[in-house]
Amino acid sequence: MDRGPDTYQHAHVADVRPARGRRRVRRTGDLVTGLGPTIAGANVIMQLANPKVGHGVVESRVDSGSAVKHPIKRSRTTGTFLAVALMGDDEDRAFVGTELRRIHDLVYSTAESPVHYSANDSRLQLWVAVCLVKYFLDQYELLHGPLTPAEKDRVVDDSRWLGTTLNVTAEQWPESYADLQEYWRGQLDDMTIDPPVRALLQQLSDLSFLEERIGPAGTMAHKVLGRPMSYLIRAGLPPEFRTMMHWRWSPEDEAAYDRTLRVARLVEPATGRVARGLLQAYLYDMRLRRRLGIKVF
Repeated sequence: MDRGPDTYQHAHVADVRPARGRRRVRRTGDLVTGLGPTIAGANVIMQLANPKVGHGVVESRVDSGSAVKHPIKRSRTTGTFLAVALMGDDEDRAFVGTELRRIHDLVYSTAESPVHYSANDSRLQLWVAVCLVKYFLDQYELLHGPLTPAEKDRVVDDSRWLGTTLNVTAEQWPESYADLQEYWRGQLDDMTIDPPVRALLQQLSDLSFLEERIGPAGTMAHKVLGRPMSYLIRAGLPPEFRTMMHWRWSPEDEAAYDRTLRVARLVEPATGRVARGLLQAYLYDMRLRRRLGIKVF
C-alpha cells in the first residue's frame, strides 16, 4: 500500500550522497552526531507547534524548567532525559519518569488558557517523543545519507523509551517506521503556532532572550550568534513549520546549508565523539546526583 511521500524525513536528505563505510546503526544512540546541537532548536519548534504543548510551555508556572529563565539547567535536564531514555537501565528510567511526572503535574491549563492541556497527557508526550526521534534521525541522515528501511525500523523500536519513560504506553508507540510516518502525517494538519508561542520561539532562536537574562553579554551573544543560530534552526525545520514561524527559505539558503553540511562532515569524527561522550556524561551525572542526594530536576 502506498502511504505517500516521506514527510517525516528531512527534505534535504534526498540530496545527501550516502557516505561510504558509514557505521551500521543498531540503536538510536548510534545516530548522535556533532550536528545535533545545531538542529535542537528546530526540534523544539516542532514540539511546540502542537498548540497544547506550545501553550503549556508558554503558560507554565514551573519557572525552574524554563529555557528562557534557566537555559543552562534546562539544557542539562533535557540532556539527562535523553541519556536516560536511550542509555539508561530500568531503574534510571523509572526514577526519571517519576520525577518528570511530578513536575508535569504542575503544568495544566487554566480557565484563561486558549486550549485545554495537561503536561502528563500521554498524547502530547507521544508527539514530543516522535519529534525527538526525528531529531536523532535528521542529524545522522543529513551527514551520512538515508538509513536503510531495516535500520529505521530498529531505531523506531529502540526509541520507544523516549515515550514510555513518561506516560506513553507500549500500545501507543508506532510499531514500524511506516507507522511512525502515518502518525506524523496525521498530526500535521492540527499543528499551528499561535503568536505568544511564536514570540517565545523567536527569542530562543535568535538568542534575544539572553539580553534580559545576562545584560550586555547577552546583547553581544544575540548580535554575534543570533543570526547564524536562527539560520541553522530554519535549516533544520520542515517547510510546514517554517511557514508557521513566518520564516522564508530560499534556494540560496538551501545551497548555503549544503556548504554548511560539507564542513560538518569534515569535523564530524571529532564533534561526534564529543556529542556522544556528553550524552554519556549526563547519564553518569544523574546517577551521581542520586547517590549524593543532589536534586536532578
